[in-house]
Amino acid sequence: MIEIKFAEKQDFKQIAKLSQDFEKENCCNGIKADPAEFFIDKNVVVAKQDNKVIAYCYGVVEIKTKNTSIYKKGQKSFYIEEIFVEAKFRSKNVGKQLFEFIENYAKSLNCQILETTAVSKDYKKLFNFYINKMDMNFWSANLYKSL
Repeated sequence: MIEIKFAEKQDFKQIAKLSQDFEKENCCNGIKADPAEFFIDKNVVVAKQDNKVIAYCYGVVEIKTKNTSIYKKGQKSFYIEEIFVEAKFRSKNVGKQLFEFIENYAKSLNCQILETTAVSKDYKKLFNFYINKMDMNFWSANLYKSL
């Protein structure tokens, strides 16, 4: 059985190990592993199986300081900074459970928006997760072509 809950101090070393796995996976440019201490003051949610952390997600609450095409000045947002699921647990709804836990947490804080900047070398999987499974809206894309 998989348990979703806020991380506790004893989880941070396992989260840091998963962060190293995220970097090694090289699924997107710019991902760097974070040490255990990095996660101490974050809103970190973990998925655990048999007391082992198999996935994590963290983010921050933001108050918007200006109007944009998405939000109005003063709106409260929860920004998901990172979500990672150990490879052998993917496609088993673990990421979905993490996301829904964070979404409910954001609602409990009276956030009006849940947002993230998602990056991946496999945009089809990324879009499938965020748009098809998590019902997020698409707003913007940074496109590039290597020359």
